[in-house]
Amino acid sequence: MTDERTKILKMLEEKKITADEAARLLDAVSGTDAADSYKNRFLKVKVWEGDSEKAKVNITLPISFVRMGLKMASEHDKAKIAGTDVDLRQVSEALDRGITGKIIEVDDDEKGKHVEVWLE
Repeated sequence: MTDERTKILKMLEEKKITADEAARLLDAVSGTDAADSYKNRFLKVKVWEGDSEKAKVNITLPISFVRMGLKMASEHDKAKIAGTDVDLRQVSEALDRGITGKIIEVDDDEKGKHVEVWLE
């Protein structure tokens, strides 16, 4: 990973910039035009517990960050995810095709959790 990318991701982690600003900066560093590189810009994840109307987890990540994470994930991490109801191939294919909208919805009745993942 280049120093520029590392700095941008550090600024995002420290909440010095927004996810949208990070996406634009990552596009600029990679030399791609945001309009041409992706039809969708963000991956969003929400997790609800029980019957709560408010999500306990609400994450928005730039697509460029997600793509980098998918490439960098270790085999151990991929195996842990494979043991869940989340299909990384499905996420990767949706990213490649520029799909927007909900791509994953998982209900865990045993733990009382509901998870939704979508692309915008």
